[in-house]
Amino acid sequence: MAPNHGFKNGAVEPRGLTAGPDLGTIKVGHQYISECRISRMFAEKRLDPAREANYRLQGIQVIQSTREALLLPVKTYNTACTLYHRFRLDHPTPDYNYTDAALASLFVACKIEDTLKKSREILCAHHNLKNPDHPTTQDDKIFDQPSKVLIGIERFMVEAINFDFRVRYPQKIVAKIVKKVSGPAAEVSAFITTTLKMSIDLYMTYAPLKHTSYTCAVVIVQLTAMLTNQLTQFENIDPLDWHTDRQCVAEVMLDLLDLYTQHGKATKLGPDYDLQTFIDIQIRVNSYSEQQNLSRYVNQCRECQSTIPPPTPASDSPMSFNTPSASGTSTIKRGLKGADGGTTRFIFDADEAVREKATYNEYNMDEFEEWEEEFEELVPDPRDERRHEPRGPRGPRGHGRGHGRGGFDSGWTPRNRHDRRRRGGGFY
Repeated sequence: MAPNHGFKNGAVEPRGLTAGPDLGTIKVGHQYISECRISRMFAEKRLDPAREANYRLQGIQVIQSTREALLLPVKTYNTACTLYHRFRLDHPTPDYNYTDAALASLFVACKIEDTLKKSREILCAHHNLKNPDHPTTQDDKIFDQPSKVLIGIERFMVEAINFDFRVRYPQKIVAKIVKKVSGPAAEVSAFITTTLKMSIDLYMTYAPLKHTSYTCAVVIVQLTAMLTNQLTQFENIDPLDWHTDRQCVAEVMLDLLDLYTQHGKATKLGPDYDLQTFIDIQIRVNSYSEQQNLSRYVNQCRECQSTIPPPTPASDSPMSFNTPSASGTSTIKRGLKGADGGTTRFIFDADEAVREKATYNEYNMDEFEEWEEEFEELVPDPRDERRHEPRGPRGPRGHGRGHGRGGFDSGWTPRNRHDRRRRGGGFY
């Protein structure tokens, strides 16, 4: 029963049960994020997009090289990249070093995908890649402090994804599309090799966070067909047959082409082709988007972009001259549990969170009953107050309290009756 209160003569009388504990902060995991939201997060945190892109690519390269050294499968790489992107969006450069975040992402991904590796093994593999002349083992004492840092970041990483460990793998869908379109008897080994390299490069962008696996798979197949000039029938794939549309396909393809044209040397497929080849394909895709009236991003809002303040250098922003912390020196800081300091709870079902909030409000919402009550109140007579006033020496008819006509002047005597000083004159 909800608490009930009543007003009576200005007093509040509680009726029923009192309010229970606060519900806290509820966070619901979400699988996708839009480009407009990413841009707004960069603007609100005063982040430089070019600098963040540089750190993003460097972190993915650390994950890729360490994965290959440990002989981990591609699904672990996909999960690690997804965790890294989401963690970096919540905790930008000044908070944590990108190398620590990348290794912690790989450490958590190994647990999620059941390809278990100890934190010391991951740190040792990364150390041996950086220092091939001085290899060491995982029992070395130099990994004591970095191991604690990875374990500390792990807690914040699972909170950044809201404990939602669902990850998508577009490689399986790519294989299905190739088999269905080309047929089981076609020779597609070289084509599949190119698509797998491109699927690895795809996770250097935010495309897996913005779109479904079917959209990413269709883009990989179509772009590979444009690059290799093989199996041209893939260029005519209808996106609606694979649970996507042309707008989403155009956005992901342009994101991938921007990666190859701007950071081609950092990718696995970029060095295999000439830069002009990617530029020509990008021109074709842009022309097609203009003919079909497709926007650059899905649900792009011009007004929201115009209201975003431009990033400016600040003392606490990554655009200042502060450098990231060195490996093993990141500070594990924990702030308030929620927005108001309450308990933070993570719920997977958004509808269940709404129902729980509505049920909680039935017991927590204050309800009041107001009523009017009439009663007689005596009004005091102002003449009674004058009767109790003290009277002057000459009676109550005086016009003043001791001055003027009818009043009493304590300084008056018969001698000063004709005193000229009292009239304003002199003695003579």
